[in-house]
Amino acid sequence: MCSEVAAEAFHNKQKMERVFSMNAGNGDYSYAQNSTWQKDELLRAKSELEECIKSWKTILECETLCIADLGCSCGPNALLITEIITTLIRNKYAHNGIRVPDFHVFYNDLPSTDFNTLFRLLSAAPPVETSYFAAGVPGSFYTRLFPPKSLHFVHSSFSLHWLSQVPPQVEDKNSKLWNKGRIYISEKGPAGIEDAYFAQFQEDFNCFLRARAKEVVEGGRMFLVLNGRLNAGRRRPTSSALCWEALGFAIQDLVSQGLIEEEKLNSFNMPYYDAFEDELRSEVDKEGSFNVVGLKVNINYDDLEEFDDKDKGIIISKQTRALLENLISYHFGEGVVDALFNRYSKVIAANIIQIDELLKESTSIILALERAIST
Repeated sequence: MCSEVAAEAFHNKQKMERVFSMNAGNGDYSYAQNSTWQKDELLRAKSELEECIKSWKTILECETLCIADLGCSCGPNALLITEIITTLIRNKYAHNGIRVPDFHVFYNDLPSTDFNTLFRLLSAAPPVETSYFAAGVPGSFYTRLFPPKSLHFVHSSFSLHWLSQVPPQVEDKNSKLWNKGRIYISEKGPAGIEDAYFAQFQEDFNCFLRARAKEVVEGGRMFLVLNGRLNAGRRRPTSSALCWEALGFAIQDLVSQGLIEEEKLNSFNMPYYDAFEDELRSEVDKEGSFNVVGLKVNINYDDLEEFDDKDKGIIISKQTRALLENLISYHFGEGVVDALFNRYSKVIAANIIQIDELLKESTSIILALERAIST
């Protein structure tokens, strides 16, 4: 039985790596055109990033300083954050009278990511914004990606809340945690489902830390930004959970119309977890390879206040489609995508008051870590 569970987990993770990627290109539903919220949050975290680099006392003289952007996706935000990081590090070297090294930046995401769009953006950028050598590294950041002690600085924004897989028991018809008819943690869902999601997050985040512990030089730093929640209760609704619940309602509507098989709904769940700050700190402490040098919780910026309910629904639907279309198409079929996200925009608009209220508790967690130095 254990071998069967392990094989199923391996299959689920392989599936995620093959099909889970943000929408490619530069079209109306692309991630490049629907990631302004992520850009705004990155810029809001700039002062914490600056402090992370400013306080970096173990920064070393080296010929080449290696930076990895893990979960970079395929839009302009990856280039923006790289320019910010390299500029801050360059300024720190210059301020300390140390020769500025060459920068080698590794852009990482799953193999299904549209690296072509990312590198076309890079080649079109002005020379001042490309003062580094760049390479693409396809693969899951929950596994090893780089040689031992090869990275000096690691960045990851709005990626680590995505899990390597849905907790297997949530989609198992024979499990008491089978989430039939729903696609995420819900107050009406089976008792204990939130603990299953937390356990999957613990496993994944531990894998991430252990992999980076091998790859980051002693004294190297990581700067991580991920969606989180403001309260400790894992079952208490969040804006993300409510949006996933609204997507579940939209899928249910298409099931009732005969456009989606009910079995397809019952076997689909979101591979996502909103962490609480204490959960992150606890996992870092348990793994033991990194020291927390900064942790801040930002209430997420609401950039939709000027829009009416209908337009808010359309905007959130497009943003969600940019994130999930490939996963939705793989599971439910390409033919239902337009109808599903059209219905989803209406469900969002109808529940926008509750979503707006929960957005006030929606957070970004900023975590700065330093690789521990052996004594």
